[in-house]
Amino acid sequence: MNLLEMRFEAFVIALAIGIGIYFALPFEPRVTIVAFIVGLLGVCIYIVRRRNYLFATILTLILIVLLGLARAAWHTQSVASPIMPMFEKTYEVEGWIRAVEKSGPRQRWVVAVTDISKLEKDKWPKYVRVTTFDRTFIAGDDVSFLAELSAPPGPVIPGGYDPGKRAFYRQIGGTGFMLSRPKATSPSKQNAAASIQRKISRFRHKLAGRIMAASPEKTAGLQTALLTGIRTWVPEAQTDALRGAGLAHILAISGLHMGLFSGGVFGVALYLLVRINKLARRHDVRKFAAIAGMIAASVYLVISGGSVATQRAFIMAMIIFLAIILDRQAVSIRSVAVAAFITLMLHPEALTSPGFQMSFSAVAALVVVYREWDKYRDFRRRHTLVGRWFENFKALTVTSFVAGGATSGFAVLHFNRIASYGLIGNILAMPFFTFWVMPLALVIYLAIPLGLEAWPLWLMAQGINIILAISVWVTDLPGAVKYLASGPMWLIGLFGLAFTLLCLGNWRARIASTAVLILSFGVLLMGRQPDMRIGESGAIAIWRSGENPTLYVDRKNSDRYGRQEFIEAMGMNDVKTEKMRGNIGLCDAIGCVIQTGEHTIKIIEDPSEIYEDCENADLIIIPKRDLGARAARLCKAPKIDARSLRKYGSYSIYFNKNGSIVFETSRREWARRPWQLGYNNK
Repeated sequence: MNLLEMRFEAFVIALAIGIGIYFALPFEPRVTIVAFIVGLLGVCIYIVRRRNYLFATILTLILIVLLGLARAAWHTQSVASPIMPMFEKTYEVEGWIRAVEKSGPRQRWVVAVTDISKLEKDKWPKYVRVTTFDRTFIAGDDVSFLAELSAPPGPVIPGGYDPGKRAFYRQIGGTGFMLSRPKATSPSKQNAAASIQRKISRFRHKLAGRIMAASPEKTAGLQTALLTGIRTWVPEAQTDALRGAGLAHILAISGLHMGLFSGGVFGVALYLLVRINKLARRHDVRKFAAIAGMIAASVYLVISGGSVATQRAFIMAMIIFLAIILDRQAVSIRSVAVAAFITLMLHPEALTSPGFQMSFSAVAALVVVYREWDKYRDFRRRHTLVGRWFENFKALTVTSFVAGGATSGFAVLHFNRIASYGLIGNILAMPFFTFWVMPLALVIYLAIPLGLEAWPLWLMAQGINIILAISVWVTDLPGAVKYLASGPMWLIGLFGLAFTLLCLGNWRARIASTAVLILSFGVLLMGRQPDMRIGESGAIAIWRSGENPTLYVDRKNSDRYGRQEFIEAMGMNDVKTEKMRGNIGLCDAIGCVIQTGEHTIKIIEDPSEIYEDCENADLIIIPKRDLGARAARLCKAPKIDARSLRKYGSYSIYFNKNGSIVFETSRREWARRPWQLGYNNK
């Protein structure tokens, strides 16, 4: 194979593999070392390029993998922002509100810090996120307040979602809650970029307030989310109903919304331009309509907040419109690969996000399926009204089936759940969303400057009511949501690579990829789940399966979030919770003894009791105290004390029938990556 003939798609896949390797590494690679290896490989490729093309191609792919790794490492260093100390302290914070998010009955503010007490300026985090009951301020306002802040938390279960990592790439270096009522302050001096960002935030939230005020109460939150990307006011019940019906994707502004909005503007502009006979005869008016679509996509990107998912959709839309202007095929695997490449260059961390994986898998699958389907479709039916309706319905069904099938695997691997009737929900609801709700978004944007938004908002609400009714009906069907146990993290990477080759490879690669995909689900179904959890706070939970699965806990009111994550990771949802004391534990004032199969677990409150309890115990847990060095040496049984929990985070524990015990911790390597607290790159 000639290096110049190497497919661009293979280049993007190799780049993504490199980025994936970077995030899977247990340590932070040195960019200088990676750059040296890249240079060395480049010299080797230059030497052998004419002697052995196959070997040169393999070296080139390895080089691209390393370039992906280097790009991820460089991006991580470029976004690094100071992280606050691990333990909570009180600080006086000044800044301006960048975003307002929902957190139950409260709000979460993302505040751009302009001053913070007790910390030197070079240790100020760029942003902090605080929880507050106050609702008098909006995005863009300058505020000061007293808050209790600490570093963003890590994962609460081994291999689970890591909020600290997400906060790192959003440059949020501290999280906590407000202790005082916020006060308005005078605007601080800012550079041009921050000033523009602030004005956009204020404009979006003022627009959101106007839409909330003019919309019917039941659907106001959803309408605001669709039009501005602000989901603060979407009721939890509506979110659950949409999720259960496989319609949660309409909440996040992504490719679907961007495509419908900018594509709608393109269609309207094209319809109007072809009516101008002289212009239509002399020029390809599709190009002018594409420019209008690009402008619409840019406006929608700004209004919707410009999240990574929206940026990804914007890039794809711009590539499609640019292809129309340049007389190239608008929708193809190449355009999908270009969009993925640009997204990964801008945000390498997006590769590990469910949104990136699900959106690109859906688009790639649709492109491949429609490319093959178009060879056999009978377009003569489009000449009749009934034929057009039938073809549109068939296309919608195929789209829902293909997109749902393409994303369902990633949904299971990331969220441990699948909407059983998602295809039904999408077939019934998406016509209303596509042909009713989203077209009215354009009308609403045009009506707002004229003060005429009330009627189109009311009409949009009626369409949303139908969608909500469908989602509630589908969610209430028996077995609407199925839960599956979580698998190892490497399984997501293997599944993603196999799916990519299924879409892009030849028939041999597709057969092999199908086998790998089936094997991945086999690994997922056969995976064993932990028998016990110890939270970072020392809260203990023991799982007992059977006819009535029960989670036995030491305290019902502690570790609720971590416990719920633990339950969902086991593929369960509604689990009975009971106290250990009086059920499975023999407890007294100084501790408990629990028998789990062949294993004896002893939970003790006072480390001095370890000498007596150590002899016949398979596991010793001291959740609230540190075990001394002498006691640790004398007791040979496995031990977990408060020091271990501080160092390694939460534990998931497996009791094997052969008597052995396997431990997994939420911090597998202490402070080895930049988003982990205590990381030192020296």
